[in-house]
Amino acid sequence: MEHYARLSGKNNNNSGTKEATKNILEALGLGEHRDTKVGDIFFKGLSGGQKRRLSIALEVLSNPNNVFLDEPTSGLDSESAFQVMKFLSEYAKAAPNRRVVLTIHQPSSYIWNLIDNIVLLTKSRLVYQGPRKEIETFFESTGYPTPDHYNPADHYVTAVNDEFSLHELSPEEWEKAFLQWSISRGRQNSSMRRVSSGYIFQSTLQINTNRAGAYKATVELTKRYFLNLFFNPGVLGTRVAMYFMLSLLVGILFWDLGDLTTFSSIQSRVAVLFYCVAFFVFMSIAVLPFTVIERATVEKEVRNGYYHPAIYQLSQAIASIAGTAVLAFLTTLIITTMTGLDEPYWFYLNMFLALFAAEALAQFVSHLVPHFIIGMALIAGLYGLFMLLQGFMVVPSEFPGWLRWAYNVPFHTYSWRTFMYNEFHNQSFPDAAESGFEDGETILKIYEIENVNRGNDMIIMLCYGMFIHFSSFSLLSLKHWLKKRKNISEDA
Repeated sequence: MEHYARLSGKNNNNSGTKEATKNILEALGLGEHRDTKVGDIFFKGLSGGQKRRLSIALEVLSNPNNVFLDEPTSGLDSESAFQVMKFLSEYAKAAPNRRVVLTIHQPSSYIWNLIDNIVLLTKSRLVYQGPRKEIETFFESTGYPTPDHYNPADHYVTAVNDEFSLHELSPEEWEKAFLQWSISRGRQNSSMRRVSSGYIFQSTLQINTNRAGAYKATVELTKRYFLNLFFNPGVLGTRVAMYFMLSLLVGILFWDLGDLTTFSSIQSRVAVLFYCVAFFVFMSIAVLPFTVIERATVEKEVRNGYYHPAIYQLSQAIASIAGTAVLAFLTTLIITTMTGLDEPYWFYLNMFLALFAAEALAQFVSHLVPHFIIGMALIAGLYGLFMLLQGFMVVPSEFPGWLRWAYNVPFHTYSWRTFMYNEFHNQSFPDAAESGFEDGETILKIYEIENVNRGNDMIIMLCYGMFIHFSSFSLLSLKHWLKKRKNISEDA
């Protein structure tokens, strides 16, 4: 609640904000759970019904004049459903020009009496539109009055539903009957402009909806990312465990590799460095499911005007740096310490920038695909292609002439050849002299990377990640603009 208050531009230190938050939670039956974690796939927190009520609380906290809800009482017991509807009714009447529009399929008689205006549809046909208190008059005129001791809502829904019972009137005939009834009462074009008694209180206080600015929204979303990691450590913890175990296994298998100068040690060095680029980068695919799962929440917040989607991407890009730094540090510490590979500082910088680009790519793909499984398959295919093109399996001069440009496309290329340069330049291997590999420069020449400028390659990888993030900003901005344009054209 405090997080959404800040997104709304409210000051949580203000007594009015604290009191409003307390009252909303109490009214929705969440007062006893104010300190309960919402929960996720790793931790069970609030129940489904409590989460539904919390989602309502979050939205009304910013005092919107228009609230749209899709079946807010579904999954709730009768008392909880009544209290939710009572809260929404009171919210609508607490300030002038407020409207609460919702869909509901089976309201109880208690809930029915809280509703002011009704729109009744069947098979996309308009059966009734107007004040609740007048709907019975319409059904009486069609010969379908509500029986005694019967829930009016149940009766109306049953009367117009032709899917499971035989009725005298079809949806088209119901629509025609309502039109004729409206004309006879002089209500055409005005039924929804009429407001039932008491719908608007005589209040002179206009309550405005608040939203935070771009800077505050970015800060708040970044804070939310870290709070999610703190309260739900399984998100980052799973990845840390994976990187730790695999780094440890690499260290065990190649223990003190840096002290060896044999030909087999050269082969092992090349294999380890390829593995570090190929597989540790590949494991960044694990970030994609969490990004896609959160998308529904983000889309709702964007539609409600809390922030522009590009602001969300910016906060994700900033926040992911910390996790990337932790994973790169863990991998570097374990592997360089146990294997004795050269230049750990360069190793860390290289691994950090490779993971930075990989996470940027995962976030970009998450904005393209409808489901994370499709995204994971797409990224897996891309990384498979990048591994082929990075210069380990086939050196650049052996690429087909028309495909030689592709060597420079993967960020794997710059990471792997920098790893290789760090490990082999200015190094000697006397025990491999008989095999023709007395010095590291020979190895670098075989892979055609003897003239690598590792500083330039690091800059390229940084720009690579930043370009992908910029592409995500552009993609989200374009999608947001197209949705707004579509909505405007539909309204016109």
